[in-house]
This record gives sequence, C-alpha cells and structure tokens, in this order.
Amino acid sequence: MNRAATWNPAVRAVMPANASATVPATLFPTAPTAPTGTALWRERGQPDRSDAPDAPAAPPLTAPPSSLASGATRPTVLYVHQSSDLYGSDRVLLEGCSALSAAGGHPIVVLPPGGPLVEALRQRQIECHTLPAADLLKLERGGLGAMAPLRLAVAVPRMLRRLDSVVAGREVHLVQSNTLAVLGGALWAQYRRRPHLWHVHEIIEQPRIAARVLPWLVRHLSTHALCNSLATRRWLLRAEPGLAARSSVAWNGSADMRALATAAAGAPSDLATRFRPGGARLAIGLVGRINRWKGQCLLVDAAERLAARGYSDFSLVFVGSPPHGQDIWQQRLRQRIAASPLASRICETGFVADMADTYAALDIVCVPSLEPEPFGLVAVEAMSAGLPVVASAGGGLSEVVVHGGTGLLHTPRDADALADALAPLLADPLRRQSLGAAGRRRWEREFSAEAMGRRLLHTQQQCLRAHRP
Repeated sequence: MNRAATWNPAVRAVMPANASATVPATLFPTAPTAPTGTALWRERGQPDRSDAPDAPAAPPLTAPPSSLASGATRPTVLYVHQSSDLYGSDRVLLEGCSALSAAGGHPIVVLPPGGPLVEALRQRQIECHTLPAADLLKLERGGLGAMAPLRLAVAVPRMLRRLDSVVAGREVHLVQSNTLAVLGGALWAQYRRRPHLWHVHEIIEQPRIAARVLPWLVRHLSTHALCNSLATRRWLLRAEPGLAARSSVAWNGSADMRALATAAAGAPSDLATRFRPGGARLAIGLVGRINRWKGQCLLVDAAERLAARGYSDFSLVFVGSPPHGQDIWQQRLRQRIAASPLASRICETGFVADMADTYAALDIVCVPSLEPEPFGLVAVEAMSAGLPVVASAGGGLSEVVVHGGTGLLHTPRDADALADALAPLLADPLRRQSLGAAGRRRWEREFSAEAMGRRLLHTQQQCLRAHRP
C-alpha cells in the first residue's frame, strides 16, 4: 500500500489512542522459549487474577451504522476464517461482514468449503471463496508440535499463491483473521505488507504450547488484536504483555431472535411440542457444540438432582453437533442420556442453522461450560429472545450475564450449584419473565448485531489509520 486508507464511519473508539502498528520485518520471527512458572495458568474454577490492564468495554452505541464519507476510499477487507459452520465465531464473522458491506466497504471472505456459512454469506451478497482448510493453514489438534515448522515451510508458499489468486491483483486495505485457529491471513498480510487485525475468540489453557505460541504469534503478526471480551484480553496479555497498547475489546452481538421468530410466526412449527416430551411443561435448552467442555453431561447430572428434589415437569433440549472428526463426544453424551432415568425427557436436535424458532420454543437457556467461555454468544442470543440464562461463572459469561439481573451464574463444574440455579426458575414463572425482560433490555443496549457492527467497523478504521507502511 502506498497510503493509509481514508475511511470514516462515524462510530466511537474502542482502540487505545497510543496503539502501535509495528509489523515485524521477517515472516517467521524467532520462536518463543517454553513457558515457565505459573503466570500463564490458573486452576480451573479459580478466579482470574491477572494483573494485565483491562481495555475499556465498548460503550453503548445507538446511532445507525454510517456510510462512508463522500470521496473516501472504499476499504476492501480480506477475512480469513477457519470454519464454514454457523456457531459463535462464524455468526460474528457473518454479521461483521454485513456491517462492513452496509457501511460501503467490500468484504472478501476466504474459508473452507462445505458448511452453512458459505451459503449464508452468499445470500447476503458477500464475496466468498472456499479453499481447503490446509491451504488456509488451519491449526488442527497437535498442529503446533515439533513438526510444525517443517509443515509450514511446505504449506506457506501454496497458501500465499492461493490467497494471491483470490485477491486477483485488487488492493486490499486490511486483512482480518477470525479466530486464532487460522494462520494464513496473518502470514499473507505480512508477505504483502498489509495491516492485519486478529480477532481473538479464544481462551486457551491447554495444550500448554498452544497457550504460549498463539499469543506470541498475535504479537508478532498483527497490527492490532481485537478480543471478544475482557476475559479474553486478560488471557492474551498474561502471555504477551507487550500487546497492551495494540489490543482492545469489542463484545460480540447477535441477530434479534425475537424479531426473527415473530417474522416467521406464520410458518408451522411443532417445536414446542417436540421439546416437551412426556408431558413436560418447561423446556431447558443447551445450545452449542457437543464437545468435551460445553457441559452437556453436567446438565444431565443437574437435571437428575432436580428430579430428586421433586421437580418433574421439565425437559432438556440439546441443540448442536460435534466438531468434525470428534463424534466421540456425541457418543458419550448419548450413552449418558441412555443411562439416565430422565432419558425420555431429553431431546437432541442436531445442528440448527436458523435458531429463532428454537429459542421461541424454550423457557430457559443454560450455558454450563466447564472451562472459561471467551464470550458466550448463546447467552446473548437467548437474551435477545427474552429468555432467562443460567450460565457458568467465569470468562466472558460473567461479563454478559448480570447475576440476579438478567440471569443466574453458578460455580463451574458443579452439578449441585447448577441445580440450585435452575430450581428457582423452574418454580417461579414471574422470575423467569423478569430476568428474561431485563436480559432483552441489556441485549438492546449492548449486544445487538448493529452495536457489534459499529464496534468492529471502528476498530478496522483505527487499524487502517495506525498502519504506516
């Protein structure tokens, strides 16, 4: 680039004023040494005691997204993403690209093929290209082991050629990597001397090498790091304090599930009946990937404790699917359900792309994650639907859910504590209604897709202004 892009959507700042844009001179800086001590780690369930400074959370924004000023450069942003599913970070990417397009910019999205995100992007007329995950340098389990440098040396030239082919000679003003699980965008930006924004959606505690190396890569290969919660930023700065001046926080947001359900009210739906087998009156939903830490089995444990206390008129609804190649987690969940005396009142739906009707058919949404959630988009979606949320305390969920105000928080990994949090909501419809209404108001102020879009647009704008080739 010969000059910084001039782009000025009228939105408010979330990036520190003293942000630096230094980009390292080499594509592969010297690797970090192995971590020592306990600075990077905390025991599960213990409070986060990091001394790293907090970035200010983005303030409430009420003005509509603005168009680009007359005569301003229309920014082209190359988004590199590691998934074509439609879970948390995927939905955030979709809404962020939509915000950029609505503001007059041009998003180019590159991601693996085969998932519903591809069609969702194309339905919104967003330019979308699919490449094999290996060509995007997607990090798989064990991908940072001893053979990683050799694999990268072989894969990087092909990745650079493939992304060059997608760009096809056009000027790209900014590259944005969505999640830490993909390296192709960071390295292409370095190669082509473009500013790089790394949108961090993870809190990684294990494996240890990933918890050390990935923040180091962010420090060396990004102009700026945008974190989806204060908790995520604390984790990042614990590993790389030098990112303090080049990182900020922008909470995620979601589409309006209540409005979408209302718009589809004329369509037939039997979900309310399906979600309440055996005469159940109330449906408790857990929405999310079926994996080792989302807490599906913990919710079954808590439900059995509630049944032992005399609560018998509820059902459990599990919405989601396991990650590719990890069907073992679904098998284990089904084994746990089959062994439960409540098996006849537990439903599985698999993956659902359009969630509005699903939320409309639930009474309570539970997010009982066993490890700290970086953010917790499901909680935000549930709040938009006016539902009370019961969630694991810690991570980003403690920023999203106001305990006693918009939902209830429970001690992580504690089935009795989860049952204690659910019990008053099962017993008291007015409490469910009041928490759900307060959550809806909080969503309108802080977590709408429009508010998130403005925060993302402004961070991109600041990243462009900071970059001085």
